Amino acid sequence: MSHFQQLAIPEQKLYELLQKHYGIHAPYIKRLNGEMDFNYRVTTEQGAQFILKISRPDYDLFGIDLQTCLLDYLSTKKLPIQLQRPVRSQAGKTEISIQDHNGTTRMMRLLTWVDGRMFAHVNPHSETVLESLGEACGYLCKGLRGFEHAAAHRYLKWNPSEVEWVESEMDKLDTLEERELVQYFLENFQRKALPYFPKLRKSIIQGDANDYNVVVSEDTRNARVTGIIDFGDSIYTHTVNELGIALSYAMMDKPDPIAAAVQVVRGFNRVFPLREEELEVLLWFTTARSLITVTAAAINKQREPENEYHQISARPAWYLLRKLHQVQPNYAHYMFRQACELEPCPKRHAFNAWLYEKPSFANIIDTELTDTSVTWLDLSVGSLDLGHNTDFDTIPKFKQTINRILEEKSAKIGIGGYGEVRPFYTTDAYLVESNNGPQWRTMHLGLDVWAKAETPIYAPLAGVIHSFQDNANPCDYGPTIILEHQVKANLTFYTLYGHLTADSLQGLKLGQKIEQGQEFCRIGDAPVNGDWPPHLHFQVMLDLLGKSGDFPGVGFYTERDLWLSLCPNPTSILANFPHQKIEENYNFSIPEILEKRQEKLGKGLSVSYQKPLKIVRAYKQYLYDHTGRRYLDTPNNVPHIGHQHEAVVRAAQRQLAVLNTNTRYLHDEILHFAEELLATFPPELCVVHFVNSGSEANELALRMARTYSGAQDMIAVEVGYHGNTGGTVDISSYKFDGKGGKGAPEQTQIVPIPDIYRGLYRGENKAENGRKYAAHVQDAIELIQASGRGVAGFICEGVLSCGGQIVLPQDYLKTAYRYVRAAGGLCISDEVQVGMGRIGKTFWAFELQDVIPDIVTIGKPIGNGHPLAAVVCTRK
Repeated sequence: MSHFQQLAIPEQKLYELLQKHYGIHAPYIKRLNGEMDFNYRVTTEQGAQFILKISRPDYDLFGIDLQTCLLDYLSTKKLPIQLQRPVRSQAGKTEISIQDHNGTTRMMRLLTWVDGRMFAHVNPHSETVLESLGEACGYLCKGLRGFEHAAAHRYLKWNPSEVEWVESEMDKLDTLEERELVQYFLENFQRKALPYFPKLRKSIIQGDANDYNVVVSEDTRNARVTGIIDFGDSIYTHTVNELGIALSYAMMDKPDPIAAAVQVVRGFNRVFPLREEELEVLLWFTTARSLITVTAAAINKQREPENEYHQISARPAWYLLRKLHQVQPNYAHYMFRQACELEPCPKRHAFNAWLYEKPSFANIIDTELTDTSVTWLDLSVGSLDLGHNTDFDTIPKFKQTINRILEEKSAKIGIGGYGEVRPFYTTDAYLVESNNGPQWRTMHLGLDVWAKAETPIYAPLAGVIHSFQDNANPCDYGPTIILEHQVKANLTFYTLYGHLTADSLQGLKLGQKIEQGQEFCRIGDAPVNGDWPPHLHFQVMLDLLGKSGDFPGVGFYTERDLWLSLCPNPTSILANFPHQKIEENYNFSIPEILEKRQEKLGKGLSVSYQKPLKIVRAYKQYLYDHTGRRYLDTPNNVPHIGHQHEAVVRAAQRQLAVLNTNTRYLHDEILHFAEELLATFPPELCVVHFVNSGSEANELALRMARTYSGAQDMIAVEVGYHGNTGGTVDISSYKFDGKGGKGAPEQTQIVPIPDIYRGLYRGENKAENGRKYAAHVQDAIELIQASGRGVAGFICEGVLSCGGQIVLPQDYLKTAYRYVRAAGGLCISDEVQVGMGRIGKTFWAFELQDVIPDIVTIGKPIGNGHPLAAVVCTRK
């Protein structure tokens, strides 16, 4: 038996101790994980729950008193998070000295239980969960201000501020790669964090918001952190450690750990505002905790190899350290500043101050070319100028599109693109897996100058060659030059020139001076220039983030504030181009759109999703929002053959350019269309009426049925939806039985939904069940006739769409149609959502039931979403 097992107290002994000291009869005791204490979940017969903590023999009584006093102190602060509370024994004590089964003195405590799930067991970690983790840690820091206890002023190996001890234990690590990784972060801590120690706030903190000490609500839809447990590592240290420790666990196993950290930092700062110096060192305090985690795990692996809890965080901590080793530290710092609503790049203030002094700049291209022949180009994801996706999906087509736009605007040069979200960056070449699925680098960070190949480029201001290289990969810059400009003692920035000719790099030397107005490169052509149409990519950077010869020309929209802070508008340092407004300056933001919809549009036009989507482009099976994010379009039911279908677009463009009028005049096209449509139906369905929408089609079908039968009453199916006009809402159970509805009108009879899996009649005998469900149609007919009225008709989809994609049981329509026709009514098949081949086997859903309706209604899918619909009926 190991030393670890010997220290565990037998369950029978625990029962006795609980009964003796607390008067608690607890038949259910479950062992929990823990590094220092032995922890047990205690459940009484009445369902009350507690956590029982038994110390090791070498317990620290002073440290235990610290925890008790701290929890008592926080209980007076009324924090919006759950915390444990000490439970007093029958003798009024919060700590009880006991003898274990070996006769060794131990310390026993009982604490209240905090309900919920462990953060480690929550998947996914949504933005709400991560922000609420930051808030919870912020509340702890806020609540503990002013709390003092002598025991907190101690050395604790888990304190990130004391991380330097790991250096002497690096020999315990398994590999050279692990030791080098620890050395990298340790050296950065010593160089970049230690000098800030005198400037940082200090206080007592909880000190261990790891993923097994953070409690999340059981509500999976709106999960959020609701509690924090275990104050055994509470210590007086730098206050920012509370956040850094939480981050070291929250970032584990994330494809993008910095994005996860941003959410936590945002929540923390909202409750407990961070200072700029704390943001400077936050990354290094965070990684310091991870260094301690992996080193302690290596030590404990040798001491107590059977205690798996010691190793629980080692693997994800190593994963995190390897991910953060690839992150440029300034990038992390700027992202943390963005989360706190500070200017992400601190150098931006100095740059703006320098611009305010109005320095002079030279023309970047020949003045004669820019006098009258320059136009701004809109190449954004929602651009109407850019047009169809096939107009830019290949380099030759994209080049033709640029030339077409320039020709339409009578311009020789096109400029623009700064801050623009572009659709050609939504391909998989720009795809990166984020913490919330795929995302694309869609936001352009530079200014494009679309001009002829070989156009000379001049330096807008003096500088030196910082770096140059041929970024030859397709979709990259091609030959690229970066100039360095030191314009003040406290301000150095950089300009990038991409898509150049190959000979632009010849003869260049690092540090070579380039004078203001000096020609130093030329615009290249495909394929040398990165395989793009001829243009210059011109970009300003305040920090190169450790890069040389290259720099990102596009960024994630989710990091928009950072990239626009780091890369100022290039037109601000150009002499002959007006200052370009970026997309956000002339498009409505989502909050503005929502406000204007409330003010201008009818309330019936609802908006989907908790975070509404601003959709600005669609192509094939995808929708694209204003950030360029791509969504698989599953909710749309009208673009029947996908968005931007070339045949549909071409036909619409051709016809719109010639004629758009009503049917009082003769024309061939309506007859060609009618013949092609009717050819898809049984011969009996041979007359078509063209209308504008599915609602209008069903409204006309109702009028026809009532005119034909001389009756008004309709029979419809439960949860059916047939349109939004007055008449169609009256037969739509989905509407009048739903929220805000007032039930079926007197002249509408609703029959049960024929669902053989969840409905009234279930089982394998589908034909029998079909006839049973159809019998309810006969019941409805008899009810109508008993009231002295007649039956106008019965309307039903061939497959029930809003009802849940319910395939009708065999013989349902055949039997129901027989009943309806015998009563003098007409049978209407609503094919608006389910027709035109959507059900796979047959072109029209009613054909699955081996019936021929009297009337068939078709909606906007017939025009691929354009306002076109039809009513097809028999000659009779």
